[in-house]
Amino acid sequence: MKDVRLGRGTYRLPIGSQRSTIAAALWTLIGMSGCVLVGCATPPPTAPATPPPPAPIEVAVPAPVCPSCDEQTREVARLRQELANRDAEVRDLRAKEREQVKVLQETTREAARAKVKLRRLATQVDAASYLAEVEVALQSQRTSPGASTNAPLLALAQGLLEATAAPFAQGDYGSVMDRTAQAEQLVNVAADNQVRSGSRPRPRAPGEVAFQVAISLKVTIDSNLRRQPLPKSPIVSVLRKDSPLVAHAWKGNWMRVETADGRSGWVDQAQLGAQ
Repeated sequence: MKDVRLGRGTYRLPIGSQRSTIAAALWTLIGMSGCVLVGCATPPPTAPATPPPPAPIEVAVPAPVCPSCDEQTREVARLRQELANRDAEVRDLRAKEREQVKVLQETTREAARAKVKLRRLATQVDAASYLAEVEVALQSQRTSPGASTNAPLLALAQGLLEATAAPFAQGDYGSVMDRTAQAEQLVNVAADNQVRSGSRPRPRAPGEVAFQVAISLKVTIDSNLRRQPLPKSPIVSVLRKDSPLVAHAWKGNWMRVETADGRSGWVDQAQLGAQ
């Protein structure tokens, strides 16, 4: 036997055997060594690549249904439409009010012109009757409570009445009527001041139009004196039929009046008549 070293191993081979057997053994060892070397040189198998995770799929989520939100939206739309309608009504009322003011002003001018014509054509009887009427009104104001506060106005009215003596004697009855009308205006102003004396200034209602001269009226039926020119406004008091009133302003179908005892309010024009 003989030890033979091949690679890293030592192999014992018999000596004196046949060459073919030795050769076969040698080739067998060589083949085994080659397999070992080839196996060491062969790289280990690589693991398969891991595929990337799939991208997340976005799913559209429907918006939540809100019945209360839809109802509120409809209510807002309804309120806006109603507000627009109210604005249109206010514009129409203001336009009508301006037209009424124009009509009243034109009517006042026409009445003034008519009065001037009547005064120019007045007769002695007309002048004497008008003088007597204004003198009675003047005397009534002089004897009424609080007349001292209106003394200057009443004195001026008395002077105008006294100034009618000369034209009356000359037959100028037109001048008599003009001066008497001026005195009447002063008497009416004094009466208006007397009603308002001792009271605080009354705030005016929006849109009311004041008369240039107070108008003496009366209620034709039992009527409600209201705080504002509205059908459902609070009632100040109840006015009995034929109660005397003095009208100072108007608005629409209402007149602002004052009673003989100083109460102020609004009355429907349909319930008023000439005193």
